[in-house]
Amino acid sequence: SLTMGDMQLGLIDYGQVKALSKEDRLLMCRIIIALADENKSEVIRLMKEAGYKSQNMNDDIIYLYAKVSYDEDNDELTGGKHIQLFMEDIQAKDPIEALPKDFIMVGRISVMLRGLGHALHQPRSVAKAWKPIAESVLKSEGVL
Repeated sequence: SLTMGDMQLGLIDYGQVKALSKEDRLLMCRIIIALADENKSEVIRLMKEAGYKSQNMNDDIIYLYAKVSYDEDNDELTGGKHIQLFMEDIQAKDPIEALPKDFIMVGRISVMLRGLGHALHQPRSVAKAWKPIAESVLKSEGVL
């Protein structure tokens, strides 16, 4: 339970710690903003810049990988499949050869937070929730 007997809120610690370089933080901020804005072409461009490589470099698969890894999963995106089966399907359609390795933990925590949201019947777009933070970071760095 998240609430304790004395009306305090319990903390769930997923143990997720990852230090990103300044360059990677700024790139992830741009990816988050593009996902939140549903700017497919920019998401694809940024994923390629981040180091995503696949056998066919299918733009639709690149976008779906980013969307499901860093933003949201729903029946419309996954065709009603469990996220793991969906990711296996896109891997079969266009085998991934290289991923932005420093962003794997970002994707992992995004999936974990969304899983908690689904369990509570509160699905969310992580990118839309993180967009104000990403914009703030880019503004503080003079990039936005």
